[in-house]
Amino acid sequence: MPSDQNGLLIEQIKSANETQQRLAIQGHASKSSWLPVSSSDGVLALDEHSGILQYEPEELVITARSGTSLAEINAILAKRQQQLSCEPPQLGAGDGTRGSGTLGGAVACGLSGPGRPWLGAVRDAVLGVELINGAGEYLKFGGQVMKNVAGYDVSRLQSGAWGALGVMSVISLRVQPTVAEECTVGASLSVDQSLSLCAQLGQRNLPITASYWQGGDFCLRLAGNQSGVAAACQALADRGLHQRQAEPQLWQQLKDHEHPFFQRPNSDSSSHRLWRVVTPLAATMPDFLTDPDKDALIMWGGGLRWMYHDDAAQVGEYSKAVGGWCWAIGESMPIAAMQRQIMSQLAKAFDPRGVFASPLGIAAVDA
Repeated sequence: MPSDQNGLLIEQIKSANETQQRLAIQGHASKSSWLPVSSSDGVLALDEHSGILQYEPEELVITARSGTSLAEINAILAKRQQQLSCEPPQLGAGDGTRGSGTLGGAVACGLSGPGRPWLGAVRDAVLGVELINGAGEYLKFGGQVMKNVAGYDVSRLQSGAWGALGVMSVISLRVQPTVAEECTVGASLSVDQSLSLCAQLGQRNLPITASYWQGGDFCLRLAGNQSGVAAACQALADRGLHQRQAEPQLWQQLKDHEHPFFQRPNSDSSSHRLWRVVTPLAATMPDFLTDPDKDALIMWGGGLRWMYHDDAAQVGEYSKAVGGWCWAIGESMPIAAMQRQIMSQLAKAFDPRGVFASPLGIAAVDA
């Protein structure tokens, strides 16, 4: 049975269902500018639906209400030398508050940090969810252990659904021990040199957990046991990559989008349309960027490329040509026809009357 804390949420959802109103699900609103605002008649606020319900360090599992802040979760994990390895970003609330973002928002948006290719995505950490559907019914999926299931893994379907399939009330996540040693190595390289080097290093067994290139500066984050990291530093020094001091803040800035690249002022005469382009690692860079050193930032060993460019057609053509995917931040997220059909069918099962105003624009009526 749901707890008393869910009563108001269920009552609000049932009322909206009966009156054919639409509700926007909102935690800290830290990602509200990432997609167009969906038309709604009210807000289903989750910021006070918070609290860590269970934490078992020995089992590497934490369970919390969806409105619990990521800052609170990260703090309690750090006390036991553990972490969310998927590094979900804390993007700051609409009022500019640092360290914002909720657990539910992190899972719903499915955004992962700099270590995504090596440490896993948000969905990989989700073990179970307790969900309120569009009819106000309280449902439970998954649990607190990894298991094989037939059919849809509903818990992980919530990752990247942006609230289209219901309101997550409680979420259980797998956590990981923090690493014993971490360091950053880097060098001055061109973008092509950095992509080539990442491809070469991908063939070696090195404890790489993040990569970065911007403005001719290339960095790798190494993490693991002390001897393994030391050996990797030596091997990479032979390739011209030398250890950097006081670099941990770089990875934090990249994770939370506080790096200067993401803070381009409106007075800048350059392009302001920011693209998130996911490509194969070895894909060539586009030739339409006026100044790649200024207009591009590359992560994930070459797989994630942030670009400033105002011509959507050029970015779309480039993405299609290399077998990638692109999305302009603040604009509608492109969804393939088959994927939209599947998501609409799922929305019909979880929210047949379209109570939840997801910014993805997915609703049962699309099916």
